[in-house]
Amino acid sequence: MSRWRPLPDSLDTDAQRLAEELRALKERTGLSLDGLARKTPYSKSAWHRYLNGEKLPPRNAVEALGQVAGADQESLLAVYDAAHRARTAPLATPPVPPTAPLPAEHTGLTAERTGWARQLLRTAGVLRTVGALVALTALVATMGAAAAIVEIPARAARTDGDASHGCHGHRCQGRYPWRPGCNRDARAESTIVDTTYTVRLRFSPSCGTVWSEVQPRSGGAQKVSIWVGRDARLTSHTHGREGLAVSPMLATSDLRQAVACARVTDRVACTGAIELTSPAGSGDGDDFPGPKFLERVMR
Repeated sequence: MSRWRPLPDSLDTDAQRLAEELRALKERTGLSLDGLARKTPYSKSAWHRYLNGEKLPPRNAVEALGQVAGADQESLLAVYDAAHRARTAPLATPPVPPTAPLPAEHTGLTAERTGWARQLLRTAGVLRTVGALVALTALVATMGAAAAIVEIPARAARTDGDASHGCHGHRCQGRYPWRPGCNRDARAESTIVDTTYTVRLRFSPSCGTVWSEVQPRSGGAQKVSIWVGRDARLTSHTHGREGLAVSPMLATSDLRQAVACARVTDRVACTGAIELTSPAGSGDGDDFPGPKFLERVMR
């Protein structure tokens, strides 16, 4: 059991609840901060700040810890969303009291002069409106001409790639594919079918990323891993949760170096740059297979 420092008094209620929830999940994993850093795309110092309430974690970090701890992602992300809204909500500005008009006797204007002034103001308002319409017409014409020059419609439809959560390349790394929409154009680059489950190497052209996907016939996967070459690796520890499971994404432009692996019960299967199915090792180490194995078979 870790000995936690008190959370800062400056935290609001929602941020305190999020920090306490993340601390409880970290305790559930039984991992140190070093171990948590090895199993997620975030460093030891980043987790130190997140868990002590010094900084609001990004949504992807909350998802990654939830994956490692086997938490209910929907309820966990609801806690995060509440804390994020409280942190980013704009401060309310106090209403400005209306200024009472000065009595006519204080203005020094007679009724006749007052009427003349009002007529002058109305005329100025009309002139300003006409000027604004002329400027707006010129702006629209300029925009239409610019669109014609680059051969795009002035009112181009927004595509999936313009989504607010979209990403590409290394900006996607460590994230799960469905939130930025990388799964929309994903294709299976290779597939291997074992006796108990199917493993696919998925690739998204729009995001420039690969990830591992496993579909067990029964039960759930313990680990789902994606490799690019011998060094770059990300693993999702699903702890046997039933149903489809995926790894975080890795950025790559060379699919020949990508390997998707999964472990279900006592079996390991990989597809991509290498193809294998074999019994799982007796140990419960992080690597399945390890870097030395991949180095040997990828020569």
